[in-house]
Amino acid sequence: SLSVSQSQRAVCPRAGAQVVEEGEMRNAILCCLAVFASSADGLLPGSFPMSSGRAAAACSRVSPVNMAGATALAAKTKVLESVHEVMDETQLMFCVRSEGLMVNEMNDLRQKLPEGVTLKCVKNTLINIAVQDHEHYNADNIKELLHYSNYWFFVPETQMRDSVKLWNDWLKEKKKENVIVGGVFGAEVLDTAGIEAVSKLPTKQELMGKTASLLKCLPQKIARSVKEAGAVRIARGVKEARGSKMARAVKAASEKMPQ
Repeated sequence: SLSVSQSQRAVCPRAGAQVVEEGEMRNAILCCLAVFASSADGLLPGSFPMSSGRAAAACSRVSPVNMAGATALAAKTKVLESVHEVMDETQLMFCVRSEGLMVNEMNDLRQKLPEGVTLKCVKNTLINIAVQDHEHYNADNIKELLHYSNYWFFVPETQMRDSVKLWNDWLKEKKKENVIVGGVFGAEVLDTAGIEAVSKLPTKQELMGKTASLLKCLPQKIARSVKEAGAVRIARGVKEARGSKMARAVKAASEKMPQ
């Protein structure tokens, strides 16, 4: 025959759940009493010793709950460490809403990401904690982006243009509407247009290449300018000299003419 608790579970699942919760609460109370009794043994009048076996048995009944909490904490810590790692190695992060995006689709997209780019689905609370240790991501108004569920792109400077373009092209291909919500660059929160603008900025390598090219051409331009300036001065001097000679000749001829 079914016991009272078993029959309650069979008749009403909610009642069964309530019985389980009451049992867990009772076990927790027993564990607390066991700890208190063992610590107060010999101190209170009429106190009775509790064997270590009984205390361990009482506490062991709630250990699965503690283990589950420890497991969840360890998982969050691992995710947070991975976020710290990618933040160290990137200069831009931007997010898109995860609604309507299938896991297998995102896994396929990960295979196409440029080198050094990381795509993660991270809880907003963990993002908020992580940015506090990274100056280039620690924007004052970061919480403007921390709504709903998001996929986050962590992008190195050299891949900003390609990463944004890849996502926009992927949206067109898949006919999705998950446009870029915004992101952070240089400790500033940017909207969709801001992320697009930043992605088109020249990289440091590109700027260095242009600077080197300008410096290489600069001596030639200076020499050409000096040469042209010198030629102009010489021509002007010759012209002036010719003009002065002509004036002297005219003056001399006029003096020799009879009055």
